[in-house]
Amino acid sequence: MTDFWLSDEEMDQEIEANRLACQRYDNFDPDEDGWSEIWEGIFAILTEHMDEVRDVFDLDPRKSALFSEYPDLLWAACDPQQPIIYSPVFREFGMPVFDGGPAMTTLRFDPWTGKPLPPSVRDAFFEEAEKILGRDVGVLDEELDTLPEAYQTEAWWIEKGL
Repeated sequence: MTDFWLSDEEMDQEIEANRLACQRYDNFDPDEDGWSEIWEGIFAILTEHMDEVRDVFDLDPRKSALFSEYPDLLWAACDPQQPIIYSPVFREFGMPVFDGGPAMTTLRFDPWTGKPLPPSVRDAFFEEAEKILGRDVGVLDEELDTLPEAYQTEAWWIEKGL
């Protein structure tokens, strides 16, 4: 049995909101003028999620330490038209949640091969960051940008043998 974090009432509200969103676009004609605005919004969200692979790999998936094991997944993660996200720092793959923010649904298996993905190193990253910075930090803490360059890429977890 799955544990949900929403009450039944909250789930009913979410389901109704999803139904309304689907009804809004049920009869949408992609040739209508509104299509370009919708596409641009979705594309903007996808490209924003590409920031890390753009900065770290210059959108070249071959630069990742994981490319030999997951080439198709990394190609998708470097393609702004694919809904795959890769965080080199945290070694996490996911799919964006289209809420306009940075949320994603984490992938545990490569969708192309079915192979298990390597575990996240998020907790280890924050342990290291807290040692270096001397205080607790969170994912949105701007001081993370002051960490050594290796901590902005895959290099830190490769060096640590994680």
